[in-house]
Amino acid sequence: MTRLYGIIGHPLGHTLSPLVHNWGFARFGIEARYEAWPTPPDELPAFMARLRETPIQGLSVTIPHKTAVMDFVDVVTDLGREVGAVNTLFWRGGALHADNTDVAGFCRPLVVRGIAPEAALLLGCGGAARAVAAGLRRLQVPRIGVTGRSMEKAGALAREFGLEPVAWEDRADFPAALVVNATPIGMAGRHEGVSAYPAAAWEPGRLAYDLVYNPYETRFLADAARAGAGVVPGLEMFLYQAVEQFCLWTGRVLPDDELRPLLMEALYGR
Repeated sequence: MTRLYGIIGHPLGHTLSPLVHNWGFARFGIEARYEAWPTPPDELPAFMARLRETPIQGLSVTIPHKTAVMDFVDVVTDLGREVGAVNTLFWRGGALHADNTDVAGFCRPLVVRGIAPEAALLLGCGGAARAVAAGLRRLQVPRIGVTGRSMEKAGALAREFGLEPVAWEDRADFPAALVVNATPIGMAGRHEGVSAYPAAAWEPGRLAYDLVYNPYETRFLADAARAGAGVVPGLEMFLYQAVEQFCLWTGRVLPDDELRPLLMEALYGR
């Protein structure tokens, strides 16, 4: 019997998740398929009720349901509770569990590069920033600053995760070896071509990590590279959160060296 998986969100647009997971099923000879199910917020309760009556083995969850869906599951992992958001649902022993693989997705590119910064600065205070904050704590970064255009939101996130609030106008003065952009600034569309961090602040020895993955090289990354700093493109976090998700469902590890070219072709035609 073909196992069924899918993704819910609204809008879903051109989500890459079906490409990734269906490729993975074929790669390992798993009889399963992965579909996209656009689900507006007012339809979430009905969808989650149907989920318990339908043979759906696993679910990816994206905006705007990452927090709301937690009310419809049996078990939320400690990490999911810490972040306050989940992106992966799976069954264990007849119970519906919810977890967050965004944290592992964020951490993995730093771990494989052997990067262990003494200080990091987080740009942004939204949902993505929460996963980054949890990830930086798991990596035991000694000093973590957080900044955003709203000092009130930055302060609230800082208190919750034990970070240092940094005024937006002072962000270039925070001595961070790692700077993470968890804002939509630089994303294709109206934010494209703009950076959330001053170009003049970059220098060799620092690392820019952008969560935005379209375009591949954002202004944030381009400015850093031009100054001799290291860069981590946003595609890496997307790739590794999917690898973690696939492993939760199947116990198999997607080979990142095969998956990366697939995503590069799908996203950027290269």
